[in-house]
Amino acid sequence: MRLTPRDWEKISGIALIVGPAQFVIETLVEGALIPGYGLVKNWISDLGAPPNDHAHFAPGTELWWAFSVSLIVMAILVFVGLVGLKPILWRNALGKAVLGLVAIVAIGSIGVAVFNEVFYLPLHAASALTAFGLGWVALVTFGIYIRKQPGWSPAWSILSILGGIASFTALILFAIPTRLGSANSPEWIAAIFPGGSERAIVVPLVLWLIALGARLLWGLPRLDVATGAAAPAAVP
Repeated sequence: MRLTPRDWEKISGIALIVGPAQFVIETLVEGALIPGYGLVKNWISDLGAPPNDHAHFAPGTELWWAFSVSLIVMAILVFVGLVGLKPILWRNALGKAVLGLVAIVAIGSIGVAVFNEVFYLPLHAASALTAFGLGWVALVTFGIYIRKQPGWSPAWSILSILGGIASFTALILFAIPTRLGSANSPEWIAAIFPGGSERAIVVPLVLWLIALGARLLWGLPRLDVATGAAAPAAVP
């Protein structure tokens, strides 16, 4: 049976919810299994570090591969989610930019998973910078774009832009000790580096993706051909 646009919306909605959710669960579970691992004091990517004796990295765990698999699964499911979002994002250049930005963030996430920090640090750092550096831009761009789309409440625009600003602020807080070193940074900034500020960059993007997934499951607004206004969403 051929899938209808509404079928794709449901599939994409589930993908956008399951992908980020399973990644969050995996990181929390694996972090709890590593002695001494802290959500604030340790890098997220320490979870994907193979066992090693390098002073810069966490000792690593035999479960390091689970982090990489979970991150790749999330990226793939985000791509599936973009299929359902395409009808609203492909209407003009701004919407297409959102689609492209999220796709690049997903590719960056795959790079983080494939190139672990222990053996491929330069490629790992470049991949992480791609994901971190563009995620907040996607949120802000979507917030600007969606405010002119019929059938979407103003809250979507406001919250998306605020989420992008929060992620960008966290990126700055992360960049300061990365550039200057924790010893040369304000104490309160150093106190949340690297894990706290790094997670603060990611959380708005994760919540935004899950919210979009829920919106797809609920049903995207349909445009009335005669009036151009938003018609009631399709009934699941």
